[in-house]
Amino acid sequence: MPSSSLTPAGMTAAGFLYPAAMCAFLTKHGLSKGSLAPSGAVAATAVGMGTFTNTPYVFSTVLMTFYLSSSRLTKYKSDIKKRLEEDHKEGGGRTAIQVFSNGAMGTLITIAFQYVYWTTESRPATLFMSDWRASTLLFAYIGHYACCNGDTWSSELGILNSGWPTLITTFKKVPPGTNGGVSALGLGASIGGGLLIGIMAAFSVLVQQAVETTFVWTKGKGLVGIDTFLAAVDPKFLLSLILAGAGAGFFGSLLDSVLGATVQKSNYSTKNKVITYKPAEKDDDVKAISGWDILDNHQVNFVSSLIIAVATGYLSLKALW
Repeated sequence: MPSSSLTPAGMTAAGFLYPAAMCAFLTKHGLSKGSLAPSGAVAATAVGMGTFTNTPYVFSTVLMTFYLSSSRLTKYKSDIKKRLEEDHKEGGGRTAIQVFSNGAMGTLITIAFQYVYWTTESRPATLFMSDWRASTLLFAYIGHYACCNGDTWSSELGILNSGWPTLITTFKKVPPGTNGGVSALGLGASIGGGLLIGIMAAFSVLVQQAVETTFVWTKGKGLVGIDTFLAAVDPKFLLSLILAGAGAGFFGSLLDSVLGATVQKSNYSTKNKVITYKPAEKDDDVKAISGWDILDNHQVNFVSSLIIAVATGYLSLKALW
């Protein structure tokens, strides 16, 4: 059980300077680039503090990979997206609701990690390969952000597909931007988005292992410590992180599409030639394309990432332990 200390073992008050600096960078970058609205910046600070206070590098690395790559893709060919999406904002302009729908579950996982290892002063990278609790939480975390990143990449690139997407439930062609519409480009992008999360997670664990290894240069033996480092590296575990990222990105996007096609309403404005969420204008013929008006896009994103996070953590537990 965690001690009554207000800070994790091994962290002093000065140790909060790094998380605070990272949050300042995150919010300043987001506001200056238009990726975050003011409320989104406040929410990003909460997500950042919950994440950056964890000493294993991988949590911060995955969060920054998701934020930077998704923000960049939101701006990609923004002029075309404005014509295809009614609510498209250049840069994204994510609000607090959008930030929490994509970051709340990941933050809860990092807080759970802090709780489990509150009194553990040393949290080496090898902890993920020697303790099923750390491993399961890490895979759940990767599953969450791989799902979010895969879905973002799928949405931002899939809408640029040359032809109309196919509704995942009926296999009929539907207008770009329809919830539940899928395309080869979008599905491929979902794998790429999840794969990037997995690769960066594996790379981060590997880098931390290298940093935690003592390397010494001697005249007789040269660089001593390489054997120790290589012996600690677990290729199966690192490959599992990469595959988990790719799988979570792909299946997370599929799940998001199924939910979008069924419990999220899509209406098409024949006047403006876009999917609309606004009341019909007097001279506009709005047609129902798919879904019931039960969840909005943010709620669908949250539910999808929650399910994929739990599934990824569970499957890793069964496969590796």
